Parts: sequence; C-alpha cells; structure tokens
Amino acid sequence: MGYFYRKSDDESLNKLYELLENVTPLSTDCGALCGGACCKGGRGDGMLLFPGEEALFLHRKEYTVIKDERYGCNALICSGSCHRSDRPLSCRIYPYFFYVGAGGIVTVAHDVRAFGHCPLADRNISVNRELLRRLRLCAKVIAGDDMLFAFTRRISAFLTDFGGLTGIMEDLLSDC
Repeated sequence: MGYFYRKSDDESLNKLYELLENVTPLSTDCGALCGGACCKGGRGDGMLLFPGEEALFLHRKEYTVIKDERYGCNALICSGSCHRSDRPLSCRIYPYFFYVGAGGIVTVAHDVRAFGHCPLADRNISVNRELLRRLRLCAKVIAGDDMLFAFTRRISAFLTDFGGLTGIMEDLLSDC
C-alpha cells in the first residue's frame, strides 16, 4: 500500500484511503476513453474534499483548495496530473459517489455529475468488480463515522434532488 493515506490523523479517512489505494475502475487507463476529461477543467471544476482531506492538500504547491459554494464544502483543483497515491477520495471513487438513502443506509452508485463526462457512467462498460466491492466497504466506514456520514448525506441529498433524479437512483443502484 502507498504512503499517502497514513498522513491523516483521522482513522476513518485513513481506512478509506487504504481501501482505495490500489484499485481502479479498469485494468487499463480509463482516461484513454475520454482523453482524461476528469483531470481537465478550470477553477470551477474541482473535486469535492471529504472532511479531513483539506489538511492533506493545503500546503502542496501542485494543488489549490477552494471553497465550492454550490456544495458548501472545500474542493481541490489540481494541475491535471498527479501520482495516483496522492489523489483525494473524490478522484479515487469517480465516476461513483456515496448516497444516503431511506433509513440512513449508505450506498454507492454512479455520480450523477459524471453523466455526459465519463464513458464509464454513460456506457455499459464493465468496471473492476474489486473496486465496487471496496466502495461498498467504504460505504460501511462512512456510515460508522458521524462527520463523514453527515457530509455524505448533505452532498447526496443535493445530488439526488438535482434535476429530479430520485426516481433514477434506484436504477443506478441496481448496477452496483
């Protein structure tokens, strides 16, 4: 396993980084499908930072931490390339995200923001089953951590309300 996840003082955050350390959506570079679209963008296209992640990136010159007013949390802007072990959780889980459903159950499904940008969300491309298994384990970690759970609930509520997607969510969840 890499070293980066061990830099946090937060045990849950360390566990999430550890679970996602050496697993990717495809066995090949998925950026070859879209020209690395998720790593290209401007100041408004950052990846959301989960609670506790800001401290890992604040003093690194290749990253800029900004306040994303849309979601009310910090986001990370990168230079367009990085070491895989240095990526924040949002990059590690893309094109998926965690959703809090009825009864407070944390699940994983396609990130609604990935549609139209990521071929893995738009097409019926088979992804690494180990990634999906580990994402389910991450959902359990999130469910057991009050701060991560509150963050995930807030962001997932915004995403499922965005564009009236609540009905579509059941179809997305069945894919995982």
